[in-house]
Amino acid sequence: MTEREFDYLMAIRRKEDTSAFEKDVVLSCTKSGWVHNNKVTEDGLAALAPYKVDNAIIMAAGRSRRCMPLSNYLPKGLFEIKGDTMVERQIKQLHDAGIKEIVLVVGYLKERYYEMAKKYPELIVIDNTEWEEKNNMSSLYAAKDYIKASYICCSDNWFAHNVYRDYVYDSYYGCLYSDEFCNEYCVKGLDERGYMTEVKKGGEKSWYTIGEAFFSKSFSEKFVDLMVKEYYDPDMKYMLWDDFQIKHITELLMKIKRYDDNECKEFDTTEDILQFYPNFKDFIDQFFQEDELINSTQRISYLSNYSDTKQYSVVATEQLTGRMHVNENLFGPSPKCLEALHNATMEDLYLYDLTREDDLAIEVSKATEISTDSIFIHSGSSDVIKTIMTIVLNKDDTVLISNPAWNYYKSVCELRHAKAAYYNVLPGKDSYEFDIKNLLSEAKKTKPRIIVITTPHNPTGAVISRNDLEKVIKENPSSLVIVDEAYLGLSTVTYDAKYLLNAYNNVVFCRTFSKLYGLAGIRMGYGLCTPMAKQVFKLDLNPFRVSNIGRKVCIAALRDKAYYNNLTKTIIKLKDDFISEINKIKGIKAYKSAANFIFIRFNENIGANDKEIDVQALKDYLSSNGYLTRLWTEGSHLSMRITVAPQPDMDKVLGLIKDFIKENA
Repeated sequence: MTEREFDYLMAIRRKEDTSAFEKDVVLSCTKSGWVHNNKVTEDGLAALAPYKVDNAIIMAAGRSRRCMPLSNYLPKGLFEIKGDTMVERQIKQLHDAGIKEIVLVVGYLKERYYEMAKKYPELIVIDNTEWEEKNNMSSLYAAKDYIKASYICCSDNWFAHNVYRDYVYDSYYGCLYSDEFCNEYCVKGLDERGYMTEVKKGGEKSWYTIGEAFFSKSFSEKFVDLMVKEYYDPDMKYMLWDDFQIKHITELLMKIKRYDDNECKEFDTTEDILQFYPNFKDFIDQFFQEDELINSTQRISYLSNYSDTKQYSVVATEQLTGRMHVNENLFGPSPKCLEALHNATMEDLYLYDLTREDDLAIEVSKATEISTDSIFIHSGSSDVIKTIMTIVLNKDDTVLISNPAWNYYKSVCELRHAKAAYYNVLPGKDSYEFDIKNLLSEAKKTKPRIIVITTPHNPTGAVISRNDLEKVIKENPSSLVIVDEAYLGLSTVTYDAKYLLNAYNNVVFCRTFSKLYGLAGIRMGYGLCTPMAKQVFKLDLNPFRVSNIGRKVCIAALRDKAYYNNLTKTIIKLKDDFISEINKIKGIKAYKSAANFIFIRFNENIGANDKEIDVQALKDYLSSNGYLTRLWTEGSHLSMRITVAPQPDMDKVLGLIKDFIKENA
C-alpha cells in the first residue's frame, strides 16, 4: 500500500473530503477491493492492519525546574489548562482515537500521578527509577517492553484538536516552522522520500521537532535494539531520545508531520503557559491558597539557574560482593588502617583539629618530597577536582576532556555553566593511547580554561608519557592542566610531580586514598599545586580539617609501604594473566591497563559468518551470577570495564565469559 492509498482510505474512514486525491489512487484502491460505495471494506481494513497503532507512551518523569516554584509541588504534566491537565487531555484524546493501551512513565512526584491514574483503570504506570540522573532516554528504556507501533508523547504537550489516529503509515516527528532563530532541534535536510537526513540544535527558517512522535513497529525494533546495546554509554545520561535518533539518523528513519503554532504547543515555563492561557494564573493561585506558602516558594526562584543541570550520580548497589563495576580496591586496605580505627580516641570524635600542621599533609610531603605549602587535603579527589573547577571556571569557559571519560568532569562543568570539549584516547595495538596531536589541536581551537588529563586513564587504563604530559602543560600556558592520578600506584608508572610543579605554574595533580589504598569509605584525597594556587584553592575548603580519624587511617596506609608494594605486584599479575586468557577468545580484545581494571572490546576482527557477541546480554549474565560490570560505548563499539578482584573471582568471571561465549556461539 502506498502512502497516498493509505491517506485515501483513512480519509474515507474519517468521512473527510476526498476530492483532492488523484484518480489513479482512487482507482487502485477500488480495484484492490479496499473501497466500495465510498466505504472501506473488510479487505481494506485488512490492508490497513499492519499500520494499526498498538499504544502510546507518555513520558512524565522529569523535574521541570524551569516551572519552579509550582513544579516543586506539582509535576508539569498535571498543570491544568482550559479545564484539563496536560496529561489527562492527551489520555482522553488517545482514547477518543481508539488507542486504549497507554503507558505513563513517571518519576518526579510520582505519587501525584498515581492519584490521577485512579481515574483511568486501563492506564499502565511505570516508574523510571533513573529520572534524577539521566535524561528522557531513561523513560523509554523503562518502557522498552511496550515500545511497538507506538506514539511517543511528552507530558508538556498540548494539542488544540485531536492529532492522534488509530492507524499511522510511517514513523514521524511532529514539527513547527520558525522564520526566526530558535534553539530547538531544527530539520536541516530531507531525502527524496521525505525522511530526515540532518537535524541540528538551533536554526532559523526551518521546521523544528516538537509535539508527539510515532514509532512504527520496524522503527521500534531498531530503536530498542540500539538503545539496549548503548544504554550504559556514559553520554546516555545526558541524552534526549531526539539526540539518540540523530546519532542513528541513517538507521532510525523518521518523516516530519507539519503543524501550525495554533495546533501544537509545548510549554517549557509557566510564563509560556501564561502567555498562551492567562487564566492559568487562577490555577496557580488556587493551588497556592495560603500567602505564606506562595512567599516561601518564591524565595527559591534563584534555583532556576540550575534548571538544566544534571547531578552526577552512580547506580545504587545493594550487594557487597562481586562489585567489579566501580573500581573499588577489592583487596582491602592495609590491616594497619583498621588498627588506626581501633586506636581512635574520644578526642578524635569531639574536638576539632586546630594544630598548626596537618599530620596527613606532612606524611604526604614525606612520601612525595613535595612541600606542605603545595599540598591541600580534601574529602576525596572528586572534591579536589570540584574545588579547582569551582575556583577557576567562569560561565561559558571551556574544559577539554578526554573521549571516553569519567562523566563527573562534565557534570562539574555544567554546574559552573561551562562547556565541555573533547580530545581522543584511542585503541592501539595492545593498549589505549592518548592522541596528543588531537589534544593539542583541540586545545588550540577551543582555548580551554582547563585541560583534564586522567592518567592512568578511566575507563581504558592508558597512560600519558612524561614527555607528552609536559608538552601539554608547556604549550598551553593559559590553561590549567588538571592531572587526575586517582589510579596512580596500581602499576609501575610514575610521574615526577615535583619537577613539573617547580617548572610550571599551570598544573595541579589530584590524588585519592580510595583506589590503591583501598579507603573509598574514608573519603580522603589531596591536591598538589603551587603554593600560590593552594592559597586560592583554600578559599573553597572547609575551615576545619577533614575527619580526624580518616586522616589517621590514611597516615597508617602511607606508612605501610610493604603491604601496598605487594598489592601492586599482585594486581599487575592478575591483570596480565586475565588479559592473556581473554585475548585467546575469538572476537574479544582486552587492553593493557595501568589501573585496577581491564577494558575489553568485543566483536573485534570477526568474520562475516561469525555470530556477534551480545555484550549487554553478557553483562546481564555476569550480573545474574553475582558479578557487576560496567559498559561503555565508543561509536559502534560496546565495551566492558572489569575491576581486578582476588584470584578466585577473576577465575570465576573468566569462566563465566567463556561459558557465555560457548553457549551463544
